[in-house]
Amino acid sequence: MRISHLGPSGTYTEAAARRFSSTAELLPVATVSAAIQAVRDGSADAAVCAMENSIEGSVSIETMDLLISPEFDLRICGEVVLAIQHHLVGAPGINPAAARVVYSHPQGLAQCRQRILELAPDAQPVAALSTAGAVEASLREPGTLAVGSEYAAELYGATIYARDIGDERDNETRFVVLAREDAQPTGDDKTSLAFTTAHDRPGSLVEVLQMFAGHGLNLTRIESRPTRRQLGTYVFFCDVQGHRSDPVVAGVLKEASQITQWMRVLGSYPRWRRA
Repeated sequence: MRISHLGPSGTYTEAAARRFSSTAELLPVATVSAAIQAVRDGSADAAVCAMENSIEGSVSIETMDLLISPEFDLRICGEVVLAIQHHLVGAPGINPAAARVVYSHPQGLAQCRQRILELAPDAQPVAALSTAGAVEASLREPGTLAVGSEYAAELYGATIYARDIGDERDNETRFVVLAREDAQPTGDDKTSLAFTTAHDRPGSLVEVLQMFAGHGLNLTRIESRPTRRQLGTYVFFCDVQGHRSDPVVAGVLKEASQITQWMRVLGSYPRWRRA
């Protein structure tokens, strides 16, 4: 199995890909779009992409927008929930308190905002494409720091100046696995979908949600994104417990599709179970 993921080596997305399949060949690429395109053009069998964080919410707006694009033809076939521990790292022998820049992925910077201010009060936060790329950047520029994983620090030879610097405990990120087909039923599954409703009709969203509640189906996530077509119109992302082929789930999806303006079932897959 070949899995594409946001690179370079040492990212949290790479760690999630390894958790999903310890034997897969991993293909690091520069962007989320490139990871997904690798599956579409056949150079990878699956792509692992960050979806949401327990502290900051949506991790990759790019992923969400791609999932609802008209030409998108992949399905969510799995998920991985990864515990996140950020460390303050940099080249050996520097004084963190005197650092002028701290690099990281925007999520890493946001999740460690207060601790960065305490540890490196004069450092300007600068966004990088990935936490691993941030570690590489800090090593190229003496006097700068990065927020990244322990593995990335070891991989690139960086010094860890402060461990577990997240502002909140129990930091977790959920990743989705995208492939040509979704997964077969296991008896403990989730289904992800996206839909739009009539924005000018009162109660149109509630009407859809009540269909799931009325049939005893638990929604584990709901989030909205602008449609990018008209101000005040939104796409709603939902995760529901159950597989799309389950009779009750299938019935509700069919019923809901008749009152939504647009609906896409993004895939059904086994619910992640913590070890």
